[in-house]
Amino acid sequence: MATWADLRRARPELAAAGERLLSPNGDSIAFLATVRGDGGPRLHPVMPVLAAGRLHVFVVDLSPKYADLKRDGRFALHALPPAHGGEEFYVTGRAEVVEDAARRALVTTASGERLGLHDFEALFALDLRHVLHTVWEHWGTAGAWPDYRKWRER
Repeated sequence: MATWADLRRARPELAAAGERLLSPNGDSIAFLATVRGDGGPRLHPVMPVLAAGRLHVFVVDLSPKYADLKRDGRFALHALPPAHGGEEFYVTGRAEVVEDAARRALVTTASGERLGLHDFEALFALDLRHVLHTVWEHWGTAGAWPDYRKWRER
């Protein structure tokens, strides 16, 4: 798996798009898909945070998404589209629990001290497998067409 820093080195334009669309400082919402115990999908709103070259989310430890990520770390994360539309950002990969207190403090600080203030908020780092940035040419018209920019961890 790759980190956000790996993505930034390999494809800086994709990382910049993700940083803009995910707004990964704890002040915007993205949708996190996890895998339920029966193999079905589950979707949750989260607030991504970028810190120490990694993408993170805090998850309440009593939530179904916490149980999903602990059991099966596979995830998909999709940014909310911007108000003007015409753009999407999506990543897949594997989540891992972060128990290091120094990293937790760093991520909490990067969130503007909005997240990670309670013991029941578990910290996960999201390692990347696939990244997809879609720009819709002629958005809002009958001639709309997607321009895909992709990256895959090697």
